[in-house]
Amino acid sequence: MMGLWLVVAVALGMRRPRGFGGAVLRQRLDAVYGEPHELVRVMPAAFPEADLEFYDRARTDLEAKGYRWLADVEDLTMSRIYPQNRTFLRLFVDAGGMIRASAYHLHPRGVVVSLLQLVQLFPRHLRVVELVSEVQGTFVVTSNTHGVDRLEPPPEARVERMPLATPILEIIATHEGRIRELLRKHPERSPVTFETFEDVLASMARAHVAMARHRQRVGGLSRDELERLKGRPLSATEEAFLREVQGKPE
Repeated sequence: MMGLWLVVAVALGMRRPRGFGGAVLRQRLDAVYGEPHELVRVMPAAFPEADLEFYDRARTDLEAKGYRWLADVEDLTMSRIYPQNRTFLRLFVDAGGMIRASAYHLHPRGVVVSLLQLVQLFPRHLRVVELVSEVQGTFVVTSNTHGVDRLEPPPEARVERMPLATPILEIIATHEGRIRELLRKHPERSPVTFETFEDVLASMARAHVAMARHRQRVGGLSRDELERLKGRPLSATEEAFLREVQGKPE
């Protein structure tokens, strides 16, 4: 989820509204990838604009495959940074305890809608399902964010992004197939097991640390990522913006 919000933040910086340049974007990135995020249990009724049919459909499909619902949670850290775009995550774990899953509906509001269009993210509603397994320090991730999350994952992550319209059961089958193949090739590797809500939160925190370290290594945003978002080489103005994000002198 944080990757999608990073795309929004980058778009905001590229648009450069008054008071929002590269330095401000870097401050926001540091806030997103600084301290551990605060996640709290919530009730869906607190999110009147959420597509509860999607959340319920995700639960039905996941439970049909043996997954167990754990909790509905809000990332309060992200909500404080983007108060107009609050959402919640529905968390699950598979029967074998090797896969944690999350489903969430992101409905960008206000200026964020035009910002998403700026980076060619046309959907006004993003309904995302993400499955994650953790195998000896490597995060194996499968999600339906192809064409949406255009930023490079940290080296600790192996990410497969499927189209937004991919059926939930297909996402599940793809991820489970990836894990079976990984363990077939490397039977000596032991996946982290998830049994409780706290186990899942701990894994999410470890993934956050990996992403934070990666963002620091690339200076918040890399040239390749910004060019990928723009779809072309950078202009002189965008070069200056990138230097400002990375904290490099003129």
